[in-house]
Amino acid sequence: MRKRGKNRSGPTVRTLAVRLAAVIAVLLAVRTLSDSFDGPLSLPDGLGTAVMALELPGAGPALPGPGAAALLAALPGAGEDTKPPATEPSGADTQPTEAALPSSPSEPTAPSENTGPTDTSPTAPGTAPTVPDTPENPAIGTTITGKGGDYTDLGEGIYIKNRTDYSINLKELLDKSLDFSPESSAVLIVHTHGSEAYNPAGNDIYVPSDPSRTEDKNFNVIRLGDELEKILTSRGITVYHDRELHDYPSYAGSYERTLTAINAQIEAHPEICAVIDLHRDALEGDGKLYKTVAQVGDRPSAQVMLICGTNFSGLKHPGWRDNLSFAMKLQKAMVTKYPTLARPLKISEYRYNQHATPGSLILEVGTNGNTLQEALTALTYFGDCMAGVLTG
Repeated sequence: MRKRGKNRSGPTVRTLAVRLAAVIAVLLAVRTLSDSFDGPLSLPDGLGTAVMALELPGAGPALPGPGAAALLAALPGAGEDTKPPATEPSGADTQPTEAALPSSPSEPTAPSENTGPTDTSPTAPGTAPTVPDTPENPAIGTTITGKGGDYTDLGEGIYIKNRTDYSINLKELLDKSLDFSPESSAVLIVHTHGSEAYNPAGNDIYVPSDPSRTEDKNFNVIRLGDELEKILTSRGITVYHDRELHDYPSYAGSYERTLTAINAQIEAHPEICAVIDLHRDALEGDGKLYKTVAQVGDRPSAQVMLICGTNFSGLKHPGWRDNLSFAMKLQKAMVTKYPTLARPLKISEYRYNQHATPGSLILEVGTNGNTLQEALTALTYFGDCMAGVLTG
């Protein structure tokens, strides 16, 4: 017979308060150390589990270890390596669906500003994903121009989305000379989210690792990196391409792993002057899938978007204006030579590893609604513009 006595079903309110206070103190200490070292620090193994397993009244089952990263990301000053909470995962392996979607095919209320997939966490080991019988998903086409939205119109077809409170002399940065010498320099292509893939269609059918993601480098954004490398190399530009998947086996920590790769490449090849982190965007909402459409040439083409990071989130990044100057030149080249190819240039509050070199940018090619061929067509146009900017 069970003896009556003290209720041992859970901690007292006082105990919970003490434990919560201790956890918050540890997290704040870790964040302070992380900021002082200008980079993220890993929490001790199991701390996330211990935090999330607190027996709070009505609490559900304990979350896994990524809970630690999620809590760390929620603290003031959380930056690029924990991912912006509004549009990207804050340490867990999942991402919310796109919050703001086009209200019509030609005039969006706000563009997607997403640097991570609208995907579920990686497939559990031992499971065997199968190719669907009818792989291509119907997608609504939209051309995101920036007209009529919350953008800065710089003229000549150049639209800017500034997510910071900084007042920036954009025309001055557009006219500013590049802060590096393209003739004696090299370009590095990396993929923080290398498994990002496209809407299966035609011969481009792949076995998905997760929705809109695959580890098969013939069909994910690493394939686009291969094509960009060919285009730039054919124009006499030295290119190094890191073909590693930095978002597997875990999506959390992708930017950390990419930064390690970038630093290793720069140490081995100090002539690297620009880093292109090549992604694909995601546009989903209300059960609908969207793809971007560029009205260029006679082949279906996606749009591309440049994202330039800043130090607005509090992370050290003194050279972000130089990066923005480079981005502005690329944007002008695109809107001049291939109107509608470029979505509005986004100036982000987050750094995204772009402090590594003076020419670092994120390049988003198409969305998960676009096909691989539409993305490759867009990349051909972008590569032409980038080569032109670098070679004069």
